[in-house]
Amino acid sequence: MVTRREFLFGGVACAVAAGDGLSPFNLSTFQPFNLPAGALDPFAIGVISDIHTGMPWSRQKYRTGQEYPWQPDVSKRLVDEILSLANPPANVIGLGDISLAFGETEDYAIAAEVLKPLADAGIKVTLAMGNHDIREEFLKFFPGYDKTTKVPGRFVSVVETPHVDFILLDSLKTPEKRGSYSACSGFELGEAQMKWLEETLPALRKPTFVCAHHAAWDLKIGKICAASPKVAGYLHGHHHHWMTNYLHNGYAATARTIRMMGFPSFGLDFDVGWGLIRTSPKEAILECKARDFYFPKKLPAAERPPSWDGYVRDWADRRITFSL
Repeated sequence: MVTRREFLFGGVACAVAAGDGLSPFNLSTFQPFNLPAGALDPFAIGVISDIHTGMPWSRQKYRTGQEYPWQPDVSKRLVDEILSLANPPANVIGLGDISLAFGETEDYAIAAEVLKPLADAGIKVTLAMGNHDIREEFLKFFPGYDKTTKVPGRFVSVVETPHVDFILLDSLKTPEKRGSYSACSGFELGEAQMKWLEETLPALRKPTFVCAHHAAWDLKIGKICAASPKVAGYLHGHHHHWMTNYLHNGYAATARTIRMMGFPSFGLDFDVGWGLIRTSPKEAILECKARDFYFPKKLPAAERPPSWDGYVRDWADRRITFSL
């Protein structure tokens, strides 16, 4: 049965795809027209990264050596913020590191609870793997990724939206030893995923963001992304900081330059916040939802250092533009 909400979204998306001249946008404000209050926005995508949900230190099988008593409540507040938008995004993508540190089963149970209100609201949540994740444990609470993946043995997803698509790569290198930070610090795509990417990018027919937990230069895919005419940008997490940079494929007259954007943690430490990407036929604009800054060794702090507020102000409401 098709709900009224699904019917409205489908009608708008089909009109855009059909090219009948209708524009769902007020281009001066980049807001969609004619969406009922509370309806999901099919042209908007929420981006979260480095959730790092986990149980208290006393219950951990693999001890992290650090308490984060404010987590996961901060992530829950950010989820509430997404849902409080007049028209929340129809899709939310996550850029890896769902687990606090060592991929414990209860980490994913807590993450599933944190993210459940998004799914309950009808938002499609698609997650990538990070170096602190364990695929087998993740599947216990987020099933199906092993069935829908584009590359067997990895969790590679494609999220389609009316104007732009998102490829979520899997850069997790499974650690040889659980409970060791050094053992879970690696990253790789592997031969099969690289082959799939090399075949997929040149064949893209629609503007597409390539996404992974790790930066493109770490994975050595910056040039192939920049060289692909339909790749609009590259999104990553891992560093827990707002970051913007560029990828290019040389200095020839035919060289391309695309933006690479790094996202903060979704409630753990350093820069804290999330991103909202609004799309039109010609561009995608990222709104940086900078919400806080934490430095773990200073928390709980008796007095908040003024510099922290400055870090937040530097990124709050900043807009990053990607041409499609």
